Amino acid sequence: MTALWNLRIALLTGLAVTLLGAFYVYQSPSPLDFTIPHRTSGNGLPGLELSLSQKSRDPPTLLVTVENNHSDTTYTVLKWNTPLDPYALDAGVFNIVDETSHREIEQAIIHITRKMPPPPNQLLTLAPGMREEVEIVFHRPWMPERRPSKYRVSAEGVFKGAWAKHRDELTKDELYAFAESPFSGRRFATNEVIVEI
Repeated sequence: MTALWNLRIALLTGLAVTLLGAFYVYQSPSPLDFTIPHRTSGNGLPGLELSLSQKSRDPPTLLVTVENNHSDTTYTVLKWNTPLDPYALDAGVFNIVDETSHREIEQAIIHITRKMPPPPNQLLTLAPGMREEVEIVFHRPWMPERRPSKYRVSAEGVFKGAWAKHRDELTKDELYAFAESPFSGRRFATNEVIVEI
């Protein structure tokens, strides 16, 4: 009789542990719950064009041009993780492929702590017909030392924050919630350019 009683207790204990374990697994948050939701759209910002060209060879400098060709919409974009970002080379924004070997250059991507809310110098406002140019010097320790060399360079990604208004009209709350801005997650893509070093 004692053996039967011990068997029942063992079975009930095993069943309880299994049910509690299953409940824990299904109720525990997944790692995705700890990231900021980021919707993406296959469409870019209507009328906004990003392009790349080489400005100089010594030092090797890339010219990033953004132009608002929309007839009546002013855009403000957050520069973070775009070719307009002062830290674009450190954030891995650019795709860099060796023209000779056709191998992608491994970049040393660093974690960048950003000040919140985004300061005004990290926002770019473009009225219709306006263009802005940013120079990126391609000089990093991870760049190959071989000279002369050629690289195919392009950039694609998503805008972290974008609004259809002037940056002076943005509230502090809107800046803190940049990931929920009307055009957040809209894609950008540049042309591919040959950079000679």
